Amino acid sequence: MMRTRIFLAVVLLALLVPGAALAAGFTLAPAQPTVAAGQSIAFTGTGFTSGEQVVTWATAPDQAVIGGDAVGAEGAEGRIAFSFHVPSNALGGRWAMTAYGLVSKTPVVATFDVMGSAPATAEPQAAVAPPAGPPGTTFAFAALGYHDEEKVSYWFTGPDGQIHAAYPEGAKANHDGRVDIKWTSPGDAPTGGWVITIQGIKSNVARAVPFEIR
Repeated sequence: MMRTRIFLAVVLLALLVPGAALAAGFTLAPAQPTVAAGQSIAFTGTGFTSGEQVVTWATAPDQAVIGGDAVGAEGAEGRIAFSFHVPSNALGGRWAMTAYGLVSKTPVVATFDVMGSAPATAEPQAAVAPPAGPPGTTFAFAALGYHDEEKVSYWFTGPDGQIHAAYPEGAKANHDGRVDIKWTSPGDAPTGGWVITIQGIKSNVARAVPFEIR
């Protein structure tokens, strides 16, 4: 729990600083395409700034976010290597691993499959309506699993890898632990896949909800 708290605080602080667009030359890959729940999976990456700290996190199919290890980039290639332990009760399906350099400010994403519990047995933890729309669309987000009336921070990551808006302690859960957020995308918003990340200040619960501006 402490590692997750530190990880989320570092990520939020880093993402509040405008970063560079997703750059060419970065790589991130799993050692194997599939892993069983309860096992560990290794990742390697290149292209980061030598010596920088790189934080990592995994996103489950239900948009739950799990903090991973922070590692240092080494050598002229900016190489990183780390492993992620998949929870024994993990949801089966396609997962995503993100590595984010605190100096290069570039998120790099790799996908992998988990053999775990059936998705049909898992209650969705987050949703968005509409799932896609043109620039200027108002999106409504809902996320579950937070503490009673807990304050949450949230931020929007665009298809260019930049944080376009961030709201520290910008919303509050209701008595049932549900957070509802409405956001009107800018008229000049880049088109493509976006993600809103919603993090509980005390619970450390985080949800990452994908949506599209097109």
